[in-house]
Amino acid sequence: MAFSYCKVFGKDKVIFATKEDHSTPSTVELPAPEPPQGLITKDGNINWSCPCLGGMATGPCGVDFREAFSCFHYSEAEPKGSDCYEAFRKMQDCFQQYPTVYNKANGGDDDDDALGDVMSSDSSTNIKDVDELTGGAGAAAAATATDTHTTTTNAVSKVE
Repeated sequence: MAFSYCKVFGKDKVIFATKEDHSTPSTVELPAPEPPQGLITKDGNINWSCPCLGGMATGPCGVDFREAFSCFHYSEAEPKGSDCYEAFRKMQDCFQQYPTVYNKANGGDDDDDALGDVMSSDSSTNIKDVDELTGGAGAAAAATATDTHTTTTNAVSKVE
C-alpha cells in the first residue's frame, strides 16, 4: 500500500498523491463565475479597464480622455455633454500631438468596422451588408455621419 506524502524543495511544495487519493470525488465547491462588467458598472461608475475602450484610458492622452469621458458620463446638461466642450477640446488637442497613435483617417484603420467600410466605399452593396448586420440601421447611420463622402451620400440615396 502506497502513502501520500509532501516534499518541500525551496519555495515549492510537491505533493505526491496515490491512486486512492484521486478515487474519491472532490468536495470543493467553486463560487459561480461573476458576469463580466461592461463599460458602466452596476453602481453607475465607469469601468476604465473595459477592453471596449481599446486602451484609450491608458494611452498618452489617457488622462484627457478620462476627464472628457467622465464629464460626458456624469453630465446633467441638455443636451448631454454640452458642458464638456473644453474637456473634449483638450483631449482632441492631445490626440493631434500623437498622430501615430490616434490618427485613423490616413488608412491606419485596422478595425473590422462595417460602417467604416461603408463610409469609404463607392458602391451601395456595402450599405445593404450593413443593413443586414444592423437590422436596417446602416443606411440611416451612414446618412447621419458627420464626415459623409459624396459617393456614400449617393449610395445612401439609392438604398432609400
